[in-house]
Amino acid sequence: MLHRVHPAAHAPEAGSAILSPTELLVQIWGIVRRHMLLIGAAVAVSLALAVIYLLLAPPQFTATATMVMDARRSTTMMNPSVSANVAETPLDNPTVESQLEILRSENIALAVVRQLKLDEDPDFTRPTGLGAVKRSLRSLVSSNEPPTPEQRLRAAVAEVDNNLYVRRIGVTFVFEISFTSTSPQRAAEVANAVADAYVTDQLDAKYQSTRRAGVWLQERLAELGAQASEADRAVVDFRATNNIVDAGGGRLLSEQQLTELNTQLSAARGNASEARARLDRVEQMIGSDLADSTLTDALRNEVIIKLRNQYSELTKREADLAKRLGPQHQAVANVRGEIAEAKRSINEELGRIGEGYRSDYEIARARVATIEASLKEAIGQSQLSSQAQVQLRALESSAQSYRALYDSFLQRYRETVQQQSFPLTEARLITSASPPGQKSKPRTSMALAGALVLGGIAGFGLAFLRDATDKTLRRPSDVERQLGVPCIASVPAVETVRGKEASGLREVVARPIARFAESIRAIKVAVDFHPTERGPQIVGFVSGLPGEGKTTLAANFAELAAQSGARTVLVDCDLRNPSLTRRLAGSARVRLTDLRDGTAAAHAMLRTRDGRLDFLPAVQLEDGTSSNDVLSSRAMAETLAHLKQHYDYVVVDLPPLLPIIDARASADMIDCFVFTVEWGGTLIDNARRSLELSDRIQRRTVGVVLNKVDGRQAKRYFEYEYAPGKSAYYG
Repeated sequence: MLHRVHPAAHAPEAGSAILSPTELLVQIWGIVRRHMLLIGAAVAVSLALAVIYLLLAPPQFTATATMVMDARRSTTMMNPSVSANVAETPLDNPTVESQLEILRSENIALAVVRQLKLDEDPDFTRPTGLGAVKRSLRSLVSSNEPPTPEQRLRAAVAEVDNNLYVRRIGVTFVFEISFTSTSPQRAAEVANAVADAYVTDQLDAKYQSTRRAGVWLQERLAELGAQASEADRAVVDFRATNNIVDAGGGRLLSEQQLTELNTQLSAARGNASEARARLDRVEQMIGSDLADSTLTDALRNEVIIKLRNQYSELTKREADLAKRLGPQHQAVANVRGEIAEAKRSINEELGRIGEGYRSDYEIARARVATIEASLKEAIGQSQLSSQAQVQLRALESSAQSYRALYDSFLQRYRETVQQQSFPLTEARLITSASPPGQKSKPRTSMALAGALVLGGIAGFGLAFLRDATDKTLRRPSDVERQLGVPCIASVPAVETVRGKEASGLREVVARPIARFAESIRAIKVAVDFHPTERGPQIVGFVSGLPGEGKTTLAANFAELAAQSGARTVLVDCDLRNPSLTRRLAGSARVRLTDLRDGTAAAHAMLRTRDGRLDFLPAVQLEDGTSSNDVLSSRAMAETLAHLKQHYDYVVVDLPPLLPIIDARASADMIDCFVFTVEWGGTLIDNARRSLELSDRIQRRTVGVVLNKVDGRQAKRYFEYEYAPGKSAYYG
């Protein structure tokens, strides 16, 4: 786990991992700038391929036919009564989509191929573009045998399927049938043939469907007819068995008889009552006073009336004679005899009438009794009929159901037979396809625009992949984020600054106002302000691996410190590869390793030409002594302590951290470290692992220096000091 030198100062703020839209756009633009050449190359290749395609691809033409599905047409012709309901039927999307799939089906394509004999046309099945290339490659590795008729047929069907496009216009029932071919005439022929094949397929499907339905309905009608007849026969047999006779008007004969008997009984009882009343009246009159005036009104008998008139005349005559002759006169007596005879005649006539009335009364009574007996019998029969009628209604209901079902199937059968004799389909062609005058493919503008877009996408994808897989350190922000240590300077490569091969050890002296010198000054400022108890006097320059430029940085740092007037000594402690000694004092004989034998440090000290910088050289060990033993020895510690007392800056060039442990062995003797990484060359994992090897080095590290920065490429990484226009500040 890495320890940060100044965690409070350099720790990222909370939430900084989430980029704002502006930051995201900046990063995307940075990727584009850094890999502009790669993106441009991808776009150029894509455009070149598009141009080659446009030059080699044969022109293709698209013809379009239009047809409509009109469900009202066939429905109204077959059954006009439902036309109003069909007109209000909403669009049925599943039905429309099903018809689209039928138009795209292999059966339609096969019918078109057979109709136009496309399998016999070699130009129709000849591939173009990539297809021609594939066929040529296959012909090289396989036998060149001619295709069989079945293979030609399948190839033609596949060609129709691949170049046929069917779509629905909006939410209407209108379809567009488009076909693309290298021949305008062939494109129009196939588009029209697809429409014709679809109509023919629909007619054939309807005919086959109605024919199968007719056969099934005919069989079902025979079965239903037998069931209906059997149900009717059961009703008739049940009526006969239970003596249930329909009298008309929905009434049974037993019910009608019961009603008639009730009527007859009422009439008979009325007649009997009337006869009894007449008899009682006559019996009341017999023996009563003949002077009763109601006699004539009650009987209305001519004989009685005549006798009553005679009786009245005789009584009047008696009264007249008695008044004239006296009541005892013989004439009066004779009249009274006649009156008695008339009265006797009246009584006899009344008796005779009474006997007739009595006979009528007895007859009426007998009729009432007879009707009552018949009524009682009819009531019993009606009750039996009512009980049987429950079962009869069930039988009649079953018979009616069978009959209604039979009639319904019969109507459907008639309609089916009618449809077979009157074929009609919902689809009809409204616009025939005509040979197009202009090509539809390839579209130059679309191809170039698509190539430009695809090339840009591919280029950006490659750029993003390349940027994402770049595991090296290129920006100060990368250093701080990945290592947890501040980046104190970005030092340009010496070759970039001078434009030629040079050692670069005194670059800060040769060009004091260049960008390189300014970067070294930034390192010195960071070292001077490093918060250590003893002060940053012994400065160690380390790196993870050899070749990352720490030696050049150490030499120039020492030169800069010496030029500023500080007492400075440069010490080469890389005993395995003392490159600094080879470049500054290759002929030196007294070396750093001689210090362990007690030789004075002053004897080994060399001084640069201008006399401002002292140098303590070192060479490779040849006597088998371990370099880490030398660097961790007491003599080495005493030497550095002695140098520290006499110099303001003791600049130490240490060995790399990963290959050997020499730098770690001398870590306690160094006040602060400057960790060097190569811009675009040092892997993040190597740098992190180098700092993790020694906790002392990590805690005493002033910061990280991005060395050997390529100024031209650094502009693409938005380094401020390498941004366009900033070179004017440097000499």
